[in-house]
This record gives sequence, structure tokens and C-alpha cells, in this order.
Amino acid sequence: MKNKHRYQTEGEIYFQKQLFRSRIYFALAFCILLLLILLGRMTYLQWIGYNHYQSMAEGNRISVEPLPPVRGRIYDRNHALLADNQPIFTLKFSKDKMENLNKSFIDLQTLLPNLSEERLSKFYDRLNASSRYRQLYLPYTLSEQEAARFAAHSYQFPGMTLVAKLKRTYPFKDSAAHVLGYVGKINQSEYEQLEESSYAGTDVIGKLGIEKYYEPLLHGQPGIQQIETNARGRVIRKLETIPATPGKDIQLTLDIRLQRYIETLLDGKKAAVVVTEPETGEILAFVSSPAYDPNLFVDGISQKNYQALLNNPKRPLINRVINGQYPPGSTVKPFIALAAIENDIISPNTEIHDPGFLEYQDHRYRDWKRRGHGLVDMRKAIVESCDTYFYKLSLDMGIDLIHSSLTPFGFGHITKVDLQNESTGILPSRSWKRNVKNDDWYNGETIITSIGQGFFLATPLQLAKATSILANRGEIIQPRLLKSAPTFVIKKIAIEKTQNWERVIQAMEDTVHSIHGTAHAYARGLPFKMAGKTGTAQVFSLNEGEYNEDEITKNLRDHSLFIGFAPVDKPKIAISVIIENSTTKAAPVAIKIAKYYLEELSNED
Repeated sequence: MKNKHRYQTEGEIYFQKQLFRSRIYFALAFCILLLLILLGRMTYLQWIGYNHYQSMAEGNRISVEPLPPVRGRIYDRNHALLADNQPIFTLKFSKDKMENLNKSFIDLQTLLPNLSEERLSKFYDRLNASSRYRQLYLPYTLSEQEAARFAAHSYQFPGMTLVAKLKRTYPFKDSAAHVLGYVGKINQSEYEQLEESSYAGTDVIGKLGIEKYYEPLLHGQPGIQQIETNARGRVIRKLETIPATPGKDIQLTLDIRLQRYIETLLDGKKAAVVVTEPETGEILAFVSSPAYDPNLFVDGISQKNYQALLNNPKRPLINRVINGQYPPGSTVKPFIALAAIENDIISPNTEIHDPGFLEYQDHRYRDWKRRGHGLVDMRKAIVESCDTYFYKLSLDMGIDLIHSSLTPFGFGHITKVDLQNESTGILPSRSWKRNVKNDDWYNGETIITSIGQGFFLATPLQLAKATSILANRGEIIQPRLLKSAPTFVIKKIAIEKTQNWERVIQAMEDTVHSIHGTAHAYARGLPFKMAGKTGTAQVFSLNEGEYNEDEITKNLRDHSLFIGFAPVDKPKIAISVIIENSTTKAAPVAIKIAKYYLEELSNED
């Protein structure tokens, strides 16, 4: 039994040894396999995938950041600065490096309690909807105290960086706002249409006016810089920099001194004034009143301020110079008179009797002067602004001749000034009414068209261009705002009898200087000769009633207009003025503008 027990024990021992040996071999094989896998992985990392993983490691250590270009400045004709760039502190947000967007914003609001909750909320929505890799700037200028406070706690805000950048500013505030326009934050729809590489690091773009029209010139091209960071994302050093190409500075034809003088004269009234240099087409003043402060829009205007502008009954956001469309009133009479005598519809010396009205098809078309003007020829019709003369003249001319004669002066077409979204106005015709109103043309409509009423609409800039053509005796020059742009002569209106220019211009001169002229009362003692034409645009029909300014609601009062140029022989300026619903007349405003420019500014230049 003992031998048997001994044999079994030895057998078990042998079996256990074999089992242990198998386990050793298995463990060894497993270790060798793991070692081979490790060696294979190391081989892959060190040789096969070296370039890829080196790039990833460098990407964690070295980042490439865009350098936004400096936006070009805008100057007036005398190098007065109209749009500048001011250094400020703000925050740059890198969404891809932010761990918890919502918590970061809550902590930021706690750290900087003066941040507008409304503006911060809008920015949060904008950042949340933007690309993960697009950097955005907080539309808020940090004070020095706020910048220092954030710098001390910046380690708590991964993905947020305190940066010094340039902010667009408009030193003259609301002066020339409608021509300069403003820059604003790039919205999503704009961003999708832009070339991303050209706007890397930039978060503003021209929205209106010159800022928008000349965006390609003003913007410039971004640069790049490589920076080395530590594990926490802090900058250790800058490795390589390709500087940005700054935008070009541009000089406008505007004279800010004249611009501000006119704005002072208007004193916030609803009005538009354009002053041009007929010989070159340069726009010296471009006034839409009232205006707004474009600085409000640069960082994004608050809802409160925007609603205040929208609800302002004077509608300061409207660019009245290119978008205000007004009945031109009697300011069109010189153009119609020129067409009539040039086409031999009537002789300049032919007289008609004006009893104060024209009776046509059982309707009485009244003259502004109830008792009439008596015997009237072309000169007297312009000087005293006789409506009845033009009523009769229009029936002899017909709407087709009126339309074809006024078209070359630019009525019914954009002037192609270097601004976007210019309105065309309306120069009515048979075909226009058929296309737009689906109706026939009536002679009664021809009658009121002859005094600039009815369907006839023009912008203040169109009137200024037409006046410049008169001053140039038919030469059409493109109006412009960029000083460096060449003078562009479009063509010359073909008037066979050149003396007809002088006949009409002499009548306009007498309008200002003769004792019976409608602008004579405002031009006494004027040291130079000026040609002009007054006008009144009726806002609503009186039918057979009398016009009593004191009894009519203010917003239904007539508009006052004036066009003119001076000096008559060698014109230096042409002017158009429209004052809405006002007791202030346009003629004295225009004459003061001419006197200020010719006597004070021209002598200084």
C-alpha cells in the first residue's frame, strides 16, 4: 500500500510539474507576443507613422494664428480724417479650445459684471452657431481695469485670450454718416459668401456707404504667425510671422467743413443737400438729415438704440440723397423749357396769357398765383415760376417728347455714383404707365408732369446731376466720391442751337437776381452771379382748396426745393436742396451754402 501511495504521489508531482511547465511556456509565449506587438507599434510610430504623429505633436505645441489686416483710413479732400482705427482691449474666443461654452460665459459675466447681458447673449448664440475653428472677437471694448482683471484670471478661461486690436471709429460721429456708412460684425450669410482666407482673423466688414462700396480697397489681406505654447496653452514664444497687408487709405471728394456747415444750417430738419463740382463731377457735400452716429453699429448696436432709430419719426436711417424720391416740382421747368425751344414747340419770345389757371376737359388746373401772371414768355415763366405757361406748353409737347428730352439729364435712371442701392426715381411715360399701372396715359397727367408732380419722382442726387449738366452747357460728367477716380465724361447733350442754353440759364440767373425772381428776396447783396430755380413739391392734393400752411398737418406740408449753380459764367459748384414738410425755404439755404463755399472755402484751397 505504501508503494502504491508513493507511486500515486510521484505521478501527481509529475503531472503538476508538467502543468507548471506548460503555464510557464504559455506565459513566456504571451510575453513574447506582447513584446512583438510593442516592438511593432514602436516601429510603426517611429518609422512608418513618424511624419503624421510628429505633425500632431507639433500641432499641440505650435499653433498658426491669422493676423488681421489694418483697415484703410478714410480722409476728406483736405486730408481731414473721417474714419480711423482706435486701439482697444477685447477678448478673442477660440471655440475649439473651450471645454464648456455655457460655464465659460457664466464665469465671464461674474468676473466682468459690466458686460451687457443682452450683447453677451447675442454673442453666445453667434459663437455657438459658428464653425468650431473660426475665431471670434467679443463685440465689447474692455476698460483698462477690466482687461487687468481678466489677465489675472485668464488661466480660468481656456479658449479666451485678451488681445489688443483696432476698432473702427468715426471722429465726426453723425456728420457724413450716410455717405461713409459703417462697418459691423460679419454675419453668417456674409461669411458663407466671403473667401475665408481673405477674412481670417477679421470679424467686421463694410455694411453701408463708402465702407461697403470700397470694401476690397479698405480691407487688406491677413497675415499669419506661428506661436509655441505649453501644455496649458500659454504662449511661450513666436516662431514665424508673415505680416498682414494693410488696407489702402482712400481720400474722398467731400469737404467736411462744407458738410458740417450745411448740417448746422439744416439743424436736424428732414432734408437732403448735394453740392457738386460741375467740371469734375466731384461731390463736395452729401447731406442727409437727420443722421445717426455710425459708431453705434461697429460693435453691434443695442436693441434699445436700434429701436430708437427705427421709431424716430424723422427716419434718420434713410439715406435721403440717393433713396429719397420726391416730386421735383418746379425745378424741372428749365429742362422742359429748353426742350420746347430746342424742338421749336414755342419761341422763347412767344407770350401767352395766364389768368391763373388752365381749363382743360372740364377740369381747372390752377397756377400757384391765383390772379395769374398776365402775359408770360419763356423767361418770365421760369423767373416767376408760372405753372399755366407749362400746362399749355406740355399739351403741345406731349409726354413722349418730355420723356425723351429729360432722359439725357439723368431723370429716371441711377447716377451710378460710387454707392450701392441707389434709387432710380420715376420719369413717367406712356410705356412706363402701361408696364407698371397697366393703364393708358392721359393728357391731364402730362399737364401735371410739366410742373414736376404726378408720377414724376427724382432723388436729390439726380437733381444735382441734372443741374451740373445745365452748368456745363450739356456736358454730362459722372458724379463721384473717390478723389483719385478719374473725371469721366459720359457725353454731351446734343443741342443744335447752343444759344438756347444761355437763354434758359439767363432766366435762372434772373430767378435769383431780378426783382420778380422767386429767389430774389434771399440773394440781395450776393457778390457773385448765381443761376437757380425754386420748387415746391405737393405732398397731397388740395383739390380746389387753398394752401394754408398753419392749418395743414406738419407731415402733409409741401416740400421746398432749390437747384442752382454759381458763378454763372464759370461754375464751381452746383447745388440741390430739398427740405421736407418745412416752413424753412430751400432757396436761402442754397444761397448761404454757395456764399460760404465760394467766399470762405474756395479762397483757402
